[in-house]
Amino acid sequence: MARKTSYTAHTSWRFRYYMALCASAWAAFADPPSGYYDFAEGKIGPAMRQALHVIISPHRVIPYGLGLTNTTSALMKLDEDPSNTNNVILLYARRSEPKATFAQSNGWNREHLWPNSYGIDSRPPSYSDLFNLRPEDANVNSARGNKFYDESNLLDLNYRRPAHLEALLASTDTDSWEPPDEVKGDIARSIFYMAIRYTGRPTNEPALLVTDDLVQISGATNLMGRLTTLLRWHMNDPVDEGERRRNDLIYLYYQGNRNPFVDRPEWVRPAFNPGLLVLRDGTGLKLRWPAEFVDAEVENRNLFDTAWTVVPIVPVLKINVWEASITFTQQLSFYRLHLR
Repeated sequence: MARKTSYTAHTSWRFRYYMALCASAWAAFADPPSGYYDFAEGKIGPAMRQALHVIISPHRVIPYGLGLTNTTSALMKLDEDPSNTNNVILLYARRSEPKATFAQSNGWNREHLWPNSYGIDSRPPSYSDLFNLRPEDANVNSARGNKFYDESNLLDLNYRRPAHLEALLASTDTDSWEPPDEVKGDIARSIFYMAIRYTGRPTNEPALLVTDDLVQISGATNLMGRLTTLLRWHMNDPVDEGERRRNDLIYLYYQGNRNPFVDRPEWVRPAFNPGLLVLRDGTGLKLRWPAEFVDAEVENRNLFDTAWTVVPIVPVLKINVWEASITFTQQLSFYRLHLR
């Protein structure tokens, strides 16, 4: 595909001075301010998610399209190519693209990681949240559409790798999108941020939820996935210096809030990983785990077993938890939840 690449390579002294200030500030503020996360320390599960929500909201809203400080100009700074300050780095295409091609048909535009159609509905502040926006090739953005994130199904009739000629390291199938390996963790932590930041409070904001129940993900819900895949991507692609720098710049110069899972990646597990609750119930045991883990299975082993085996149960959904009952035995047994 033909592409216009002519642009000026000149960088003014004012811009160089500004970037020097940014670099200096980043060096000084690479860690969150002392006490920033104190309210969340020691908490797990829903209590941790609520505490983090209180810490990171509200934030300063950056206008989506108008004014000198808007999301486009912000992305030009946040995702600037460090080797060429006239360019931005595109998320899926992994290409250095001239800033000047923004909104051109063969240029770049703004990609919503959590699709606008899954509960955001063009409403501020979620619509313009910089943690959810990244520069992307306009054609690749259209190709992804509102597909949720997951590992591509090679047996799907619509499986394609590359997902697009401008995104050679991405793949796709009928309903999901798999980005390049080097940004999988970045995307996962952004999705986790969105689920923490937007909980329906205040009432004009959406209540966003990450799930494994892929059938329920649609324009009629506020759901995004796939949860277990995003958890795995978070573990396999750790936070790097570029992600920390972006987090710092959003905090210092734009929104005034941070992504807690960039600062404290170890908090993803207590915030989102399921806990399996085992209760004695008369002559049996009652097992419970969070409702968002629709594709999980319970495994057990006794004290002397070396392998875990699947417990044959049919769980029932009760409000916000899955619940199943099993027969109690006197043999010492261990139970765990396996995320498929």
